[in-house]
Amino acid sequence: MHKEENSMRDAPRTPGYVDTSYLQAAADLVQPIKKRSYELLRIAPNQRILDVGCGPGIDTLAMAELVSPQGQILGLDADPEMVEIAQTRAERAGLAERVEHRQGDAANLPLESRIFDACRSERLFIHLDNPSQALAEMQRVARPGAWIVLVDSDWGSLSIDSPHVEIERRLARFRAERLLSNGYSGRQLFRLFKESGLTHIEVEVWPVVIAGDGQLLRYLTKLDEVERKSLEARVMIDAEIAIWRQGLEYAERQGNAFCSMNLVLAAGRVPQDLESAQAG
Repeated sequence: MHKEENSMRDAPRTPGYVDTSYLQAAADLVQPIKKRSYELLRIAPNQRILDVGCGPGIDTLAMAELVSPQGQILGLDADPEMVEIAQTRAERAGLAERVEHRQGDAANLPLESRIFDACRSERLFIHLDNPSQALAEMQRVARPGAWIVLVDSDWGSLSIDSPHVEIERRLARFRAERLLSNGYSGRQLFRLFKESGLTHIEVEVWPVVIAGDGQLLRYLTKLDEVERKSLEARVMIDAEIAIWRQGLEYAERQGNAFCSMNLVLAAGRVPQDLESAQAG
């Protein structure tokens, strides 16, 4: 991640990068989880809220009403194109005075310390090589007593119904370990929160289910990419992918396509006495 826009445009995408269409489709599927994350932020009118890894502004715009009339939402993302899209959406929605988007590195937030009443991120840590540093940065910019809420995927919990279980397990593990920087990030959140010194920690596990829609299943699990790259890496051979696809195509024709995965939601509070917490 880089702060400079030009370098970001030239930089290669991080493993697991997705575009705005994918993010919107996923957002439609996880709306209840999003709303729950807003609740756990304990947002009040006139507060200042940070959303790290804001993408195209889906959540920053949704939270805008919760801080009205004088509150502020700041969204940060490493991708300048996402920031541009998010800011355009804010302007079109008439929320530019209340919602701002900037480019920024999650591991080195370009922000002053102790200025936010709550901090949030969603499905960001799967892309980070050093998630503990990103969490430390959120704590740094949060005021004492602020809530930090993270939602992240545990791609190790991905389960696709298939008669070819051994192939399915190999593909699921390949996706989690080879196509993402941190595919098991969801299950790590409780430990990260404990190690960081956050208090009043709450953890919830939310299942995400796709049932009956084989095309949506393929799209949101990025199966085309998983299958192609597993062949390139010689984790799979052509015959295995062929029989695997036959099984999924049959399930789709029957209306029986099914997959599930867990998202983990963690909330914790920045200690009121930061110096004492750090000393302890």
